[in-house]
Amino acid sequence: MLIGVLSDTHDHLDRLAAALRHFREAGVEAVLHAGDLVAPFAAKTLKQWTGPLYVVYGNNDGERKGLKSVLPQITDGPIPVDCGGRRISLDHYPPSTERPAVEGADIVIFGHTHELSNEQRDGVLYLNPGECCGWVNGRATVAVLDTDKLEARIVDVATVS
Repeated sequence: MLIGVLSDTHDHLDRLAAALRHFREAGVEAVLHAGDLVAPFAAKTLKQWTGPLYVVYGNNDGERKGLKSVLPQITDGPIPVDCGGRRISLDHYPPSTERPAVEGADIVIFGHTHELSNEQRDGVLYLNPGECCGWVNGRATVAVLDTDKLEARIVDVATVS
């Protein structure tokens, strides 16, 4: 199963829309957003995804009531997501001793740092798709996760037409 993974869109609607277009063209079946949509109008763009959609709050998602009205499934992480035969831990924050990933996760997805991470440790894939917005480091990225192969491909959104 292919899953689209993104984080830290920070209201950049053009790049969010480009990411969703890429996910559709790539045959993605579900989308996971690891927080920091920021405003309800950005949530409306994300809601255009018609397949399964999992979303957690980030530290910049201040208008929680407005976000929840657009995306009723949005919640605080970490949350377990069972998709493609894999147990996924979805959170905005990187796992830590104070905030551990979901127990038994095959894949740990997080955002917050705006830095790419795509590595396997002890049979677990740790994936931070980077920042979809491109505001902080100048590179707008998302990931396409293949649950069968337990690997992710990083996609530069700015190059997606």
